[in-house]
Amino acid sequence: MYEDVFIAEVRDKTGITDPERARRALHGVLHALANRLPDGWVHQLAAELPPTLAEPLWAFQHLYDQEVHVDFLADVAARADVAPAAAERLARAVFAAVASACDPALLRRVYAPLTSDVLVLTEADASLLPV
Repeated sequence: MYEDVFIAEVRDKTGITDPERARRALHGVLHALANRLPDGWVHQLAAELPPTLAEPLWAFQHLYDQEVHVDFLADVAARADVAPAAAERLARAVFAAVASACDPALLRRVYAPLTSDVLVLTEADASLLPV
């Protein structure tokens, strides 16, 4: 999947009209996600994405910490420069775009170590993370 398709999908699901703002928001979610994935899984996920979208994963892969102390949605809001109330919708939109572009078996393995504050986002929508 090409970057512009990711951007369009995120814009469509969030209502963000400016493509550059949508790109920054997408990068913010991926950066927050990278903080919660071990290096090996970050590499696997980054390999599935267009290179310009994978950059936040490559750039921040060393930040992984099993005991992340910042709530995922608060992290998304800060990194994506969106209001806290918009963070969940944005995270879901990015997860949906990633899920539509990546191999489901790979995503199951990549997302296995995610913290409960990330996984709770998918409880109501199984399409965001493979079962």
